[in-house]
Amino acid sequence: MQNQKSKTFSALPLFYVYALFFMWGFVWNLFNVLAAFFQETFQLSNTETSLGTSLSFLAFFLISYPAKIIINKLGTQKAISLGAVIVAIGLLVFIPASYFKNYAIFLVGLFVLFSGITILQTVCNPYIGVLGSEKNRAARINFAQGIGAIGAALTAPLGGWFILQLFDDNIFGGIKLFYLIIAGLFFILAILVKLVKMPHNPTDVKNKEEKIQDKKGAFKYPHFVIGFIIMFIYMGAEAILYQLMTPYFKEIGGINSTEAVKFSAFIFYGLMLGRLLGAWIMTKIKPSITLGVSTLIAALLVIASMLIGGKTGIYLITGIGLFISIVFASIFSLATTDLGKYTNQASSFLIMGISGGFFLPLLFGVVADNFSLRTSLFVVIIPLLLTSLYGFTFKFLLKNNN
Repeated sequence: MQNQKSKTFSALPLFYVYALFFMWGFVWNLFNVLAAFFQETFQLSNTETSLGTSLSFLAFFLISYPAKIIINKLGTQKAISLGAVIVAIGLLVFIPASYFKNYAIFLVGLFVLFSGITILQTVCNPYIGVLGSEKNRAARINFAQGIGAIGAALTAPLGGWFILQLFDDNIFGGIKLFYLIIAGLFFILAILVKLVKMPHNPTDVKNKEEKIQDKKGAFKYPHFVIGFIIMFIYMGAEAILYQLMTPYFKEIGGINSTEAVKFSAFIFYGLMLGRLLGAWIMTKIKPSITLGVSTLIAALLVIASMLIGGKTGIYLITGIGLFISIVFASIFSLATTDLGKYTNQASSFLIMGISGGFFLPLLFGVVADNFSLRTSLFVVIIPLLLTSLYGFTFKFLLKNNN
């Protein structure tokens, strides 16, 4: 009976957290919807246009550790509300940016927005683990990421329709209204989270208690240290894949840009489907084994695509979305296993690992400039194989904790 009450008690907070995953998944891609419009309107170079992507990854690098301090100071519930408010403020900055038609102000708003998302990612991913059984923790995180993927998949059709079609004669006016509506939804969620009675998060650590913890903290656990490294290199590989697909498809398949974009969309459909299926699979199979197998298959698909080329090579690599869909949530869940009071610290560093999406593509660019896109894919294969190895050896790493 007590267990039943506990589940009922956790349902509403879990719903609000899932709603936040959906909402930040939705706003994550909003800037990409407007990228071509900004480039044409402000006469931007490709480098200037890509500043949006760079700033989002930079926010993860700069804000993730301060996010941990905020969470320890405020606690989980207040930190979630604060993160939602910061996202809303970032969205509101787009209103004066649209009024003044100033690209620099848009970039400021984007950085503020992703600072809020960084806080939400840092606090919500481990908190999902508290809202249910320990056994299905990885499944819940994957399901939450799947909900975020649904939000991301809806960005282009909804945001594009509202801003670029409904307001095609006044796009800046469409931006102001649309971003105001989305900001309002984040403010509402912030208030709802603040008012609801949320289960205590046992990983919350007060600042005074944190000061007397040993200095190594989460870094004395091998499974976390390696997990952090794997997160960094994997996120770099994932960012390369997303940036690479359209030109890669054109190179190996001899197709035009329009066809290449259509093929690349299947990767994102696979991501959405894979995260939802992965949540169920992880209730049946250990997350570490699922991670090892899925990333090994992903690496084999990339290798096969490189060797075969042509339309077959395109078909092979479009399937990669299905297999990499569970990687982020799985690494996060495994790396934070049994960390107790160090979970928030570990979470902040794992979110910092997302900044690999900023650094590793630079290496890829150097290789691609000196060789071909096809040859440079080895930069993606190595992180996938190392991630697979992490999954298969996780049980051993966990046993060797101090």
